[in-house]
Amino acid sequence: MTSNKLPRPWKERAHQPEKKAGGHRYWTTKRDGEVRLRQDDSFPYETPLTVHDMVMGTATKYANYIALGSKHRHGWHLLTYIELYEECRRAAKAFLQLGLQRFHGVGIMGFNSEEWVIASIGAIMAGGFSVGVSSTSSPKVCQVIAESSEMNIFVVDDDRQLQKVIQIRGCLKHLKAIVQYKEKIQSQLRNLYSWRAFLELGDSIPDDVLNQVIDSQKPNQCCALIYRLVATGPPKAIMLSHDNITWTTWATAQSLPYKHPPEGQEVLVSYLPLSYMAAQIFDMWVTISVAGALYFAQPGALKVSGAPRLPGWAAGAWRVADEGPGP
Repeated sequence: MTSNKLPRPWKERAHQPEKKAGGHRYWTTKRDGEVRLRQDDSFPYETPLTVHDMVMGTATKYANYIALGSKHRHGWHLLTYIELYEECRRAAKAFLQLGLQRFHGVGIMGFNSEEWVIASIGAIMAGGFSVGVSSTSSPKVCQVIAESSEMNIFVVDDDRQLQKVIQIRGCLKHLKAIVQYKEKIQSQLRNLYSWRAFLELGDSIPDDVLNQVIDSQKPNQCCALIYRLVATGPPKAIMLSHDNITWTTWATAQSLPYKHPPEGQEVLVSYLPLSYMAAQIFDMWVTISVAGALYFAQPGALKVSGAPRLPGWAAGAWRVADEGPGP
């Protein structure tokens, strides 16, 4: 990672962004809107950060520490923080190549994996919305989410999830491409890409193009949508700003007895769906903020079989801890 390809951190691009946003309200329903970040300017707090700046900061400071671990057929695939950052940039450039528009959605539907994390961060870096979609969602629910987020790209893990998108793609006027990141692609469709082919698309986009998009982002702008399923109507979207994610991450990390390298590196296991914001904050964002190592459980399992290091922490539901993983 060379210095001339890196965008400047937000704090170097603008000082006291909450002051500049002082004319804004504390909430907005506009996808390109800006909000005021703090109620009391005299109260001590962390300088507002964009998601990109948080990820880049960790990748710069802890470049060679393990970031993600995934069990593949022939063993464990490990990514360091500098490798994770570079893969997120490749994904971001690939999204731009596919035509991702500013403040439009990138849907991600599938089991937790390194591709899920990279797609989410890459979508945000590219100026879009990271939109986690529960893997149990019906085609109708997927359609509602895709339409309301004006989704440009749908990322799925396997053919079962792909078939849901195929059923509804004729109704999705904003959809430009589908990416499948697990299994061999069985369907022959125009604008359907494997994960490898998808990442290769980004190699044709200059770094400066992505840097310009990153430089235009502000902590008080929306970068992610979380959908809440309700019994009496369609899914409801919750808009999250960069600051919603980075400040909540900082506050959560402050309340936990986590170590930072080189004193020590926390090891975590991810199994709760990342489409749930609580799991996403704990597994993805807090782990990145403290430069921890995140390993992914296998589908259908509540443990990481044969992990190279035993996890010290895992976000979970009470019933999992109560019942255990079973025999």
